[in-house]
Amino acid sequence: MLPSDFLLTAIADCGPDDPAVRLAAQQVRSAKSRYDRSALAEALLSGPHAEEAPPWLLEAAVAGDPEAETEPFHFDRRPALVALALGHPSCPASLREQTLKRCTAEQLARLGGPCVADRLVSAVAEEVRARGGTPPPMTPHLLEEPTPAQIVLRQGPLHDLVFVAARDTLPTAPDSEPGDGEDVTDWLERHRRAYEAWESMWRRILERHPDRHRECVEWADGTDAGRTVRDELLGSLPWAVEPGLLTEIATADLERFPFEVLLAQGCRMRRDGSDEQQVLDRFAEELSAVTDEEQVRFRHFLGRKSTTLLDIGCDAPVTWVRISASGTWRHLLNPTQVKDGYRPVEWRASATTLADLAARFAETAARALPFWEPEDRYSAIDPDEVAWVRDILLHLPTVTEDVKAGVRPIIRHARTRVSPHHPGLQPRYDKRRELDEILDTIERVLADPPPATGADRRRTALGAPDTVTMRQLAGIRTPALSEYLDRHPGNDSLIEKALLACAASGYRSDDDFEDVLRRHGSPDTVLARLTEGLRGNLGGAPSWREAWTRLILARPGITPELVRALPAWSALRARGGRHGSAHPSVVSVVREALGADQDAWDRFATCPASYSGPTAWLRLGDLLDAAAAGTPWPKPPGSR
Repeated sequence: MLPSDFLLTAIADCGPDDPAVRLAAQQVRSAKSRYDRSALAEALLSGPHAEEAPPWLLEAAVAGDPEAETEPFHFDRRPALVALALGHPSCPASLREQTLKRCTAEQLARLGGPCVADRLVSAVAEEVRARGGTPPPMTPHLLEEPTPAQIVLRQGPLHDLVFVAARDTLPTAPDSEPGDGEDVTDWLERHRRAYEAWESMWRRILERHPDRHRECVEWADGTDAGRTVRDELLGSLPWAVEPGLLTEIATADLERFPFEVLLAQGCRMRRDGSDEQQVLDRFAEELSAVTDEEQVRFRHFLGRKSTTLLDIGCDAPVTWVRISASGTWRHLLNPTQVKDGYRPVEWRASATTLADLAARFAETAARALPFWEPEDRYSAIDPDEVAWVRDILLHLPTVTEDVKAGVRPIIRHARTRVSPHHPGLQPRYDKRRELDEILDTIERVLADPPPATGADRRRTALGAPDTVTMRQLAGIRTPALSEYLDRHPGNDSLIEKALLACAASGYRSDDDFEDVLRRHGSPDTVLARLTEGLRGNLGGAPSWREAWTRLILARPGITPELVRALPAWSALRARGGRHGSAHPSVVSVVREALGADQDAWDRFATCPASYSGPTAWLRLGDLLDAAAAGTPWPKPPGSR
């Protein structure tokens, strides 16, 4: 028996009557290796017998299970051979039909790829439809034991006909009515779990077929799946959505908000004593522009005598923003924090598009602020109750006084509820910490909202100049520090904290330091004062002292008085212009103080200056004076 590799090469470009082709056909019947049989059969059907093939060859290609091969090396070849045989012009319809009926749903999906012959893909689509039958309503059980349509759509890519056949036979939306004699509470719980399963099903489909997002949206509009498909694209995988479609979906979602405002206005009018007809007459023009579904919902809230339902309607805008900020819009509002496992996701939309969408959400959501009302509840406050306010402030292009006025009562109420003196339950430790972070961010933005430029700029809002700390200034980038100082000109106390922050940051350049110093009202005297009291003003580790010393010594025209005020150890260790040399200004000050007095030089060599600890703060001038005069060494300067 000739090697199969030899025959595969020999039958290339041969006719069906060539001796090598006949020999290959014989070995298809007799080869012991499944790989050899499959490879030779595929070569014959795609080469010499591409137009006309003997029945036995077609039957051999599809004999047994289309995925009978268990070896990983052979796994991918088998379905390709079956697809080639079933799509062959000589394949009888009966063989095609019998083979497809033996296939599992996964095998049907593999045979229904985008590149198979039309005659095969039509048959696969018909088989998928036949197996789908009457689609059942979605239940959690169908996630564990999916229907054939669900299984097919978990594969991909699929031919258009197969995709449509599977999509049309998917489970329908969950039952919207309780069963006979079913308790309402039990039905609500069952419906909730079924709806979560329905969302999960669509999420898997949309994730598996990213090139069909728009097709799914257009098909689902007007059906029970319309809202689910849009919400999953917007809230579960927006990074995978084409930018144009993402913008359309986000815009349509924001267009739902005006109805929430209308509902709140109607419910508040009803709560204040108006009857239902008065409310309907008052908002007749607005109601004529909403959908039939929204009109039914509006009347549903007004027609109930339940004060609870009216309260829900009165709070509708705030509820919509809260749910959106923590749900469908959570990724769009925090695009840099989204991860696929441990890695950040790659967004198809640009950073500019994402920032624009977040700003549009914030501008829409800010309209909910006037509808917020305090609630005296015994339950513990949840971070979601204030997180939406933070999201508004972080993404609004401009934080106006009206917005600030709407936010402040919400923050006061939240601070009251987290107070240990509040009679209600207190949040868990982790929730309390998250709440404090959210409220602190909001208060800093209210005190001093920076411009909404750059990624997450407002997340590092610093607050009012009198409350900002030197460490906070040290933790922000140079452009953000410059912008902050620009917004508060003439504040020398803030400038002094910024000067010290240049040393604490560890990466400010000499030019950055000079830029800050130029803003001070007394740049000639402030450095001497800050350096004289450096331990109380700066504090910190040795690196901070060294950074301050480096910045001071780098200034042109530095005075001997300023050099004498520096920490002695840091000044003596400061480098000059050449490697291994001391700074010339420090050397000059030491020579001037000690002169030719050998005893003074010997005493100075034993001074208590050190790298760390309290003696690291001893000033160079104080030690030089003691060494020159022969007096006891000074005590370290006081700390804060």
